[in-house]
Amino acid sequence: MTGHRTESAGSRRRLSARQWTGVVGLGLVLLAALAITLNPTPVDRGRGDDIRAFLSVLHGMGLPESFGYLQLEFTANIIMFVPLGLCFALLGRGRKWWAAALVFPFVLSSGIELAQLVFLPERFADVSDIIANTVGGWIGVGLAALLPRGRTTVDAQEPFRGP
Repeated sequence: MTGHRTESAGSRRRLSARQWTGVVGLGLVLLAALAITLNPTPVDRGRGDDIRAFLSVLHGMGLPESFGYLQLEFTANIIMFVPLGLCFALLGRGRKWWAAALVFPFVLSSGIELAQLVFLPERFADVSDIIANTVGGWIGVGLAALLPRGRTTVDAQEPFRGP
């Protein structure tokens, strides 16, 4: 007796190249972001001289002196979440998926900040991190929306007529 399959080979959904990029990218970037944000030791510990030197270089390039450590940290949080939003948005299609992509950075960042608050006494949970991360994720989602979409399916019974 043969087993029954609940879905035929033709009805299986295959991932597009765009979705594969999203899966692999999200996995890699998510691992890096979690390693950075959930490390018990603050990222900047022992790096004060390096941070001051970096800020000095930025100021020498014309960035106002008012741009200090807090602004640098906020900007770094935005930058860290851009690829997360981009890769997550590449995973799916449709309006519901875009809505999920817009909520994803907020939910992930809130979870990270909650974990820092509850489990990592040397880390500082901060609402401004949630804001920066969410904005960064939204920028990534916006970039994904700007990327061209390839042809996802071709009807085998209808010949391709070109552009």
